[in-house]
Amino acid sequence: MSRIIFLSIVAASFVVRSFYSLHMLQLEEYSEKKFLKWIFSHLDRYFSNIFFLISIVFYFLNPIYAIPFGLFSLYLDIRKFILRKKKKPLVYTKRLKRLLISSYVIFIIFLTEVFIYNTVFLDIATFSLVLFNSLYFWLINGLLIPLEKLINNYYYKDAVRKYRSLKPLTIAVTGSYGKTSTKYYIYHLISEHFNTLMTPESYNTTMGITRSIREKLDKSHDVFVVELAENDSYGFDKLLNLVQPEVSVLTSIGIQHFEEFNEMDKIIENFKNYLEDERSGKLLIVNFDDENIKNVIKEIKNKEVVTCGIENEEADYIAKNINMNLEGTKFTLFTPNKISFEIETNVFGIENIRNLLIAIVTAFEIKVPVEEVLERVKNIQKPKHRLEIIRNDSITVIDDTFNSNPKGFKMALEYLDLFNGRRKIVVTPGFVELGEKEEEEHYKIGKLLSKHVDFIFLVGKDRTKAIKKGLLDGGFPKEKIFVVESLDVVSEIFKKFLKPGDVVLFENDLPDIYI
Repeated sequence: MSRIIFLSIVAASFVVRSFYSLHMLQLEEYSEKKFLKWIFSHLDRYFSNIFFLISIVFYFLNPIYAIPFGLFSLYLDIRKFILRKKKKPLVYTKRLKRLLISSYVIFIIFLTEVFIYNTVFLDIATFSLVLFNSLYFWLINGLLIPLEKLINNYYYKDAVRKYRSLKPLTIAVTGSYGKTSTKYYIYHLISEHFNTLMTPESYNTTMGITRSIREKLDKSHDVFVVELAENDSYGFDKLLNLVQPEVSVLTSIGIQHFEEFNEMDKIIENFKNYLEDERSGKLLIVNFDDENIKNVIKEIKNKEVVTCGIENEEADYIAKNINMNLEGTKFTLFTPNKISFEIETNVFGIENIRNLLIAIVTAFEIKVPVEEVLERVKNIQKPKHRLEIIRNDSITVIDDTFNSNPKGFKMALEYLDLFNGRRKIVVTPGFVELGEKEEEEHYKIGKLLSKHVDFIFLVGKDRTKAIKKGLLDGGFPKEKIFVVESLDVVSEIFKKFLKPGDVVLFENDLPDIYI
């Protein structure tokens, strides 16, 4: 009986751990390389393995003594993997279900044979599927990749066929930073004049766009606004085989995703190839304030390039006299033929104004009436969690947690400066995906923070070391820096810490894979 009880605990442990492994695998987009890297950089998460190993040893001596250790290991797993609040829950896609069924069938076969044959080899093999659970799912995922490629290729070809039969006017938005916001701005400005479909949220990969086309695009849509990921695993080539934009918008070329490209030259070359590709459209609308873009477009031939800028006076469209306050922003837009328009908008931040300028120009270039653009720009529909005020009573809370990059962080601090005479508090875990540039950028942002805020809460001791060093080197008081383990700890501290009039900026919120 004690043997049956212990094997039941093993089965329960496998189930608990499997949902955690699948969740992390899904967050890593089922990438074998990324998931394997994650496994070996997060071995500490399986602290319960110590007790599980002890239970295995006792199992071979006397199963009754194995039960308490097995139960305690299971208890730790439930607390760590099941009860812990998740920022983005596991999504039961068809792919995940196939992975789940395949892995469970194999485990059930092993467990059944253990019950029947009771051999040491089968016992150890079955226990290993619990001990090395994430590696087990990494292996199963790898074995299923050929099947997944066949399925994805079917969906992809179906999307290509559908897109080419419908032939909507397509506006593609890409760049290192700002592409999602720019996409939303374009959609808002043109959607009353044209029946427009926009790829949702940050759906910007080959398969994300494939899904949008298959599920959403139909013959009623005049315009398709699509965001393209510069780091898509298939590259721009497959994206441009899927959609052929008439207009391509380039917001920036920077160090985001440096971790994947490893060299800035490779990032620049990637965007240059995109712009030169005849499938990216005859009209390019670009941010002329970006030095990398400015250098790249010098070599672009046989395409019409429309430039936008704030600092660069040589741009075709220029935003000047920018005046920001807590209600929004006013600026003057100068066109290539020297006509000027006074713009009022609810958008904040220089980088956002630059993205909005690009969106306005895009609307002009596809012949949306000027008066309609000027009216709709007053109340822009913005993506969630991007400088979004989610509380504005005695305490103001600003949510800028969707993602973070050096430019976006600086813009958020500029916005924070508008709250004169109030305590300014920033909560941040820093940046990700910057590779070897991460520590350098963290240090820079720490020095910048020292000039803009009154208190800082750094989430995660190791990741934020360089930010803390930058703060201290910038002369920021050590007693005003709080280093905490999680946002839950921040919430507890805030219950007594916050005062009426405080402004709190939440800058970035790392996915579960990072914490």
